[in-house]
Amino acid sequence: MDEIKKTKLFYALMCLAGFLIILLPVGIANFYFGYVLKDSPCTLCWGQREAMIFIGVIALFIVRYGMKAKYLAMLLIVTAFGLWQSLAHYGNHAHRDLDQGFGLAVFGIHTYFWAEVVFWAVILLLGIMLFFAPKFSSFDKEMEGKTYRNLSKPVFMVFVISAFVIASNVFQAFVSTGIAPYYGQGDPVRFTLDKKYIIWDDSGYKNHFKTISFLGKRDVKAPDYAFAPATKLGINFDNDPQNSPIAADESLSIKSQQVIEFDKPINTLDFIDGEFVASSKWDVYFMDENFKVNSHFELDPLFSATIDPIISINKMDERRFVLMGSNKTFLKFAKNENANEALQYADFIKGNDKFEGQGKGLGRGRIDTVRAKFHHIASMTNDGKYLYLASVPNNKDKKKFVISKILMSDMTLSAEFTPSANLKDGASLGDLYITSMTYYNNKIYALSKNHNVIAVINPQTQSIEKAVSYPSEIKNARSIFVKDSEIQILSYQEGKNILFNVSGEQL
Repeated sequence: MDEIKKTKLFYALMCLAGFLIILLPVGIANFYFGYVLKDSPCTLCWGQREAMIFIGVIALFIVRYGMKAKYLAMLLIVTAFGLWQSLAHYGNHAHRDLDQGFGLAVFGIHTYFWAEVVFWAVILLLGIMLFFAPKFSSFDKEMEGKTYRNLSKPVFMVFVISAFVIASNVFQAFVSTGIAPYYGQGDPVRFTLDKKYIIWDDSGYKNHFKTISFLGKRDVKAPDYAFAPATKLGINFDNDPQNSPIAADESLSIKSQQVIEFDKPINTLDFIDGEFVASSKWDVYFMDENFKVNSHFELDPLFSATIDPIISINKMDERRFVLMGSNKTFLKFAKNENANEALQYADFIKGNDKFEGQGKGLGRGRIDTVRAKFHHIASMTNDGKYLYLASVPNNKDKKKFVISKILMSDMTLSAEFTPSANLKDGASLGDLYITSMTYYNNKIYALSKNHNVIAVINPQTQSIEKAVSYPSEIKNARSIFVKDSEIQILSYQEGKNILFNVSGEQL
């Protein structure tokens, strides 16, 4: 086959491809879904349909005006934009349970995912066509010096039919969506020509440019850590219990305090089996009662399931511990003086000769939540059967407070609740900032760095039974735990790790 014949075949295939994308996904969606099944596209659906129309029109431009680099460039740009739209649309529904979705489903797949298939097909087919395309010089030769190509009758009919399909889509868009500044509906009602039921809505675009973020609702800033105080949460921390959302029933006083000689800000501290267990970012230390380090590891946070800075370490059973990151990703690990360094290299930058993260009953995983999905956590405790995680407010949502209950045997969400409480007028539990929790006497003691209050939560009744204030001298409370039947609170302030004994008798 000579180059001119290959060129004409290329144009024929390009014409067919452009026609099919307008006739099938666009045409079927318009004529059958729209006029017969009364389906009205949502805002994102219209965007994806428009991108398909643009792709088809550009293909027909190539057929009419010849192969030009700018047309190929526009094909890729529009396809990329369509992929982004369909991915954004699919992302809104990808987490849903079986058979839950939005709009019509074709062969069990909803239309917003079919758009993803169409755009990837465009890239694949364009790549195949260009791979077998004739020499680029033959495109100029085939044009014979003219500025446009002559159209045969079949190709002319393709142009006419395509124009009709596009015009029908314009009509449907006008009826169901309206003209600027009307924007379309996120949840569109059935298509109708009865003006009594037609909705032209302009509320959607008004919120788009208030803040510009590619992360959308996931643009949540990092929580507050001892080693990295939060500066972008829009939260003003104070140490006055009078400002707490729940009135304190009791107050604590400081019995004693000591400075822990340590060269890093301690973010978490607990007393487990006769040892202090501390963490700072991704470093974990096991220390004796005089805070001398017995063993230490540095976590590799990027292996497999990425772990954000550590917010708590709990004992799971006789052998295992679990550490949790603020992104609800965990590592179940164990001590072993004879650990296989090569095997444990995956989890630990340092300490892979003394600790295990690989092996039976060990390893990483993620906690999937529902109510706390867009919130970090800063605390964790357990009752031997369940882990309890507490969300913290952020720059997007300063009202929500959720306790997530995780079954330790399979590390799967069992329940979520916002504890009932006797709140002050206009207050919310989101005014608290829980940096640590401990399970004691069948209750959860949740330490709030903000307003210097401890919320005593009954997990059985899912209620805050009382609130206990602690002294304002404790400026940056990071951890709460019980040692020798007395309550200990760790604070990192004035560049020092200070452990306060406030006694547990009042609690």
